[in-house]
Amino acid sequence: TLDRTAPRPRCPRCRKAATMCYCALVPRLETATRVVILQHTRERDVAIGTARMASLALPQAELHVGVRWDERPAVVQALTDPARPAILLYPGPGAIDILTAPPTGPVTLVVVDGTWSQARRVVRDNPILQALPRYGFAAPEPSRYRIRREPDAAYCSTIEALMHVLGALEG
Repeated sequence: TLDRTAPRPRCPRCRKAATMCYCALVPRLETATRVVILQHTRERDVAIGTARMASLALPQAELHVGVRWDERPAVVQALTDPARPAILLYPGPGAIDILTAPPTGPVTLVVVDGTWSQARRVVRDNPILQALPRYGFAAPEPSRYRIRREPDAAYCSTIEALMHVLGALEG
């Protein structure tokens, strides 16, 4: 008989149930761009989130979970590295279109992962993020992520945003 009270075995890498592990299907993409994903705490265990997938596909990516970043040494170090100046991927007034005017030279791409309201609060409540040059883009195609619905047809998931932006930054 099956013991339905016992926890299912989980993959330690993707954190999915072992029977749903997708690790063997995730491509590994080497990038010159340093990617720092700041994931809202509430998104960490969301089964349909794409930040973990993105971090697994990008070996140089860093995935940090939380909501306050000013006192996290690893995050502060990444965001203040003069060799790879940090830029924030977040739309809004004053954001430069990264697809048509990408920064020159190596950068640290900072991506906030969460619902739109969570991301808005994270950016608003973290002066270290507010101080970064802000970039955005208009998605060149509608989102293909069908598991979660975006609040606007022009929005896309974290992993799709990274695909578009890394394409612009690295050709």
